[in-house]
Amino acid sequence: MNFNELVKQFGTRQSYKKKSYVFSQGDENNYIYFVLEGVLKACYYDEGGKEYIKSFLFSGDNIASSQALSGGLCSFSLYCLKETTLLKLSYQQVRQAADNNLEFASSIIDLLMSFAMKKEQREFELLCLSAEQRYKQLLTKSPDISQQITQNDIARYLGITPVALSRIKHKRR
Repeated sequence: MNFNELVKQFGTRQSYKKKSYVFSQGDENNYIYFVLEGVLKACYYDEGGKEYIKSFLFSGDNIASSQALSGGLCSFSLYCLKETTLLKLSYQQVRQAADNNLEFASSIIDLLMSFAMKKEQREFELLCLSAEQRYKQLLTKSPDISQQITQNDIARYLGITPVALSRIKHKRR
């Protein structure tokens, strides 16, 4: 059994309205979430309330705050951009399954490697690519993203202003 099979078998189904939070930065939360349907954004807020988007999530994606799972507080917020249905599974259940089943533990290692690779790719994009290159890569990964995500959120994800994104889009035409 792999992680997705476990969460589908034992996870608790929860629905969220558009513009609601699954969890907020600073919350305690020991769940791992699997997105059944919907669109979410994972974001940080600085002390002044400025938002920084770390990722977008779509059907089939998984997410958790690793800091919260290890006894701390959520370092980011998870916000629903559309009506969303998630399956949630407690870290305790995942840990117990991994302790009792080598095949499952191996699937968790694969899942963690996937998270690590996504994080490394995101860091590379932010540190080494221009905004135009980041936008091009985003469109390659998610060609229809502009139908699901606002231009303001795409710009925040890219680390630029909406005006700068408009210029990039105009230049690409």
